[in-house]
Amino acid sequence: MKIKLYAVSTFLVLLLFSCKKENTKTAQPNLVEKTETKTDTLQEVEDGPRKESINLFTLTPKDSSDVAFVSLSDIYPVSDEKDTLTLPNIEKIGKYNAEYFSFEKNYRKRFLSKTNIAETDSVFVYDYAKNKLASFAVKNLKTAAMLNGYSSGEDWPYQNYDFMIGFEISKKYLNGFSEYYRDALVYVGKENPFSKERLKPIAWKKIAVKDYPSKAMKNKDRTLLKGKTTGNTYSFKTDSYQYFLQDYLDSNKTIYGRRLLVVDSKTKDIILEKLYSQSEGTSPAPLNYEEGDDAINQWTGKLFKDKPAVVFGFEYHSFGCPEISIIDKSNEEIYLQCDNRH
Repeated sequence: MKIKLYAVSTFLVLLLFSCKKENTKTAQPNLVEKTETKTDTLQEVEDGPRKESINLFTLTPKDSSDVAFVSLSDIYPVSDEKDTLTLPNIEKIGKYNAEYFSFEKNYRKRFLSKTNIAETDSVFVYDYAKNKLASFAVKNLKTAAMLNGYSSGEDWPYQNYDFMIGFEISKKYLNGFSEYYRDALVYVGKENPFSKERLKPIAWKKIAVKDYPSKAMKNKDRTLLKGKTTGNTYSFKTDSYQYFLQDYLDSNKTIYGRRLLVVDSKTKDIILEKLYSQSEGTSPAPLNYEEGDDAINQWTGKLFKDKPAVVFGFEYHSFGCPEISIIDKSNEEIYLQCDNRH
């Protein structure tokens, strides 16, 4: 989903969770130093086609008001043009009043139509850390526009693109949810997709490098890790899976990336392989209970009713939005529609 951000300002919550990964075209014959060389002699493998199947959104508090806001602008894109079919004439609303305003009937109707949302649908808000679920009928929620966190009075007169468009929820109905709603996922539709089975925070345990499974790296991962050295190795086990994590360090001995392998506990097959690496828009998230950070970042378990277990929370994102990885061989990633304007 980590899928979360930590004690930040209102709009940094949106920066939370993944951007599209860059593809590297050429593979290098020699990859990572020392402990990875035994895996590099095996045949290289590549990802299958990526699958995405569900829209999940984030929830953010509106400053010190009693409003929590769900932005759906990622599926209702607004251009820079002053399209009066999308938003009313902002200059007529006025500089102060335009910072946050509810929609009149005709704008609400267009918004719901273009996002394929019905008045009979519901908005489901699930906090996976607290295992709390709240649901709201769309017909009972206001549709509103809120100035995004990177726009200010200096940008007046505002353009359509300066706004996030979505649903307003009263904070009083979200008592007991995580601070800043940083662990909350939002789905809009007919039925609740969340299983409500409590997820597990991953408690990593250091293991010997030799105990990390031997598996060939993908070509693009080999290229990204060229010249990097192996660092600590970790493991975590549930009844169904064993999770292995390998650190890779740059020349300054700083963590550049981590490679995750998820193994079926019964068959010993490697079900999932992921590389999380440093980039312009991403950085490694601290490991749970390991790096002096109280926040819990990595989670796993049965998040969705109709999907296999998931794992997520390995990166911080300044650009793009975080993803949730499905633990099977479908290569399915569910990216949060986090409306990251950074």
